[in-house]
Amino acid sequence: MIQHPVALLAFMFLVVAASRWLEDHVPFIKKLSSAVVCTLFGMLFGNIGLMPQAGVIHTAMGDYAVPYSIALIILSSSLRDFRSAGGALLACFCLACLGSVAGAVAASWLFTSILGPETWKLAGMFTGAFTGGGINFVAVGRELQTSPSLFSAALVVDNLSTVPYILAQMALVGLLARVFPAPEAEAAATTADTTADDPFRYWTQATVTLTDLAVLGAIPLLFVWAGRMLGAWWPSVPQVLWLTTMAIAVAQIPAIQRLKGAPVIAYFALHLFFLSIGSASRMSDVATAGPMLAIYMVVIIAVHVLVAYTLAWAMGLGLANITMASQATVGGPGSALALGMAMRWSHLVTPGIIVGILGYSVGNYLGFFCSYLVRTWL
Repeated sequence: MIQHPVALLAFMFLVVAASRWLEDHVPFIKKLSSAVVCTLFGMLFGNIGLMPQAGVIHTAMGDYAVPYSIALIILSSSLRDFRSAGGALLACFCLACLGSVAGAVAASWLFTSILGPETWKLAGMFTGAFTGGGINFVAVGRELQTSPSLFSAALVVDNLSTVPYILAQMALVGLLARVFPAPEAEAAATTADTTADDPFRYWTQATVTLTDLAVLGAIPLLFVWAGRMLGAWWPSVPQVLWLTTMAIAVAQIPAIQRLKGAPVIAYFALHLFFLSIGSASRMSDVATAGPMLAIYMVVIIAVHVLVAYTLAWAMGLGLANITMASQATVGGPGSALALGMAMRWSHLVTPGIIVGILGYSVGNYLGFFCSYLVRTWL
């Protein structure tokens, strides 16, 4: 077993590099993502005894990697960009978020007796994931201190949802095309976005300067420190919400928006966390929880679709708009891009990416709201 923290950290860096290589060269792995591969590698190495299942590195990953990543991703966005998404798509985004909350509440009501006392935590984690993405899933789960085995099983299940949901939505468009009214003409996106060429490059490649690294290194650490201070003064408010709020405010500063490399650094830090949380999991516990968690997630998505699409139909918002907004919330900006290109909705590609990024900012708020709502009601 690798015990020394320095040797363990070096090994984890190499595992991240190997996972990224697999993502670039193996089509099946690319669909899973290197983040999921890191989780699976962690589970394997932890259970065969190569990596410890607890220790100082694991603590550091949870205490710093997750909040650091949240701050960096939010710092790379601007509220001004969201206006280019258009009113109809933003309205659909709100309906999709409402559908995710409703789905998590309904699924938790059905599965509490099966999944056990941590179901209310799962409700918030999946709400965060199906509003913004995996980073919100991680943030909510960590702050609520979800058990490692349940966390890992739920994380794997969540990440396996993206590709099937893209295929399901493509089929759904064909079924609902005659039901939805023809949408009004939509303006083409006015914002240039390099992620439209290659969403993976946005998360894995960047040209940065020394100044970029220094500032991006310092600001999130200040947020983490300030969030802890504020959390100690107002313990009823989760620390990550303080951090999220500060990051949203600072992200609007033009000089901050010009910094390069924030998504790449954030994604790297998350890989390390996924590897550590995977190594802390027991395979037997993950295998036991996995099938029921998959059904739990399917119920959430089914209710999400029912609520979001029904309300969008009643409001006359258009099938393409609600489909893109739903994909952006459930699968994230990258999957919204994939769906938009597959459906040839070129005018919705960049707006879809933008509302997906907006989900990163609001996912934590809705995740905690849903968790506490479920805990109170159920």
